[in-house]
Amino acid sequence: KTPVSVMRAGLEELLAEPRLSRHQRAELQTLLRQTERLTKVIEDLLLLSRLDAGRLQLTFRPAGLRDLLDPLLDDFSILPRWEQVSVEVDVSPSLQVLCDRTYAALILQALLENALKYNYAGGRIRIDAAMAGADVLCRIGNTGPGIPPTLQPHIFERFHRAVAGEDIPGYGLGLNLGRDLARLHRGELSLISSTQGWTQFALRLPAATVLTPPAGGHGSSTAPSPATANTESRR
Repeated sequence: KTPVSVMRAGLEELLAEPRLSRHQRAELQTLLRQTERLTKVIEDLLLLSRLDAGRLQLTFRPAGLRDLLDPLLDDFSILPRWEQVSVEVDVSPSLQVLCDRTYAALILQALLENALKYNYAGGRIRIDAAMAGADVLCRIGNTGPGIPPTLQPHIFERFHRAVAGEDIPGYGLGLNLGRDLARLHRGELSLISSTQGWTQFALRLPAATVLTPPAGGHGSSTAPSPATANTESRR
């Protein structure tokens, strides 16, 4: 990551130069955005490496699903493309999941990014959640062209893109990471359906009322100290 950090710092320093022409400033801003994309890819690859090696440490605590979603929605709200879609959220503040907040947020972020990237201008994103037995089931759906039936069985494969040849940023890591992280929580990430006009994913996470922490942790969801686990516990 260090070379990319050096590049980013250099570009930011150049952008601070007041004598830049409009063209030069635009070119530097483009390069800066590319370093941000590269940083995201590197971070995802590092996370995948830790997952594969069984070295990812998770700390499980009760968390409100709405508390996880709201900061992400605030972050997305500053994106120009976000203004082109309407967002419906039907998630009760009372719904609590047992999770590692950092990694649960990464799963939700990947789903929201896809819902935005593969959407229409003037389209819609809907997020709802409800109890489903001992779990909380969160569904995220979006308008859009849909995923071709032949590609749907492969969307959770690493480096697989939902639609071939589209001019949309991404490297096919988000859904693969999201599913692996969901399973580490003793949950699941799945595609409910995708047709022309509407695609919907389901994220299932254990409710915070479940007494046994995911992945072999010690303690309950109501205990004051967090439960911890690593990826080796699932192997």
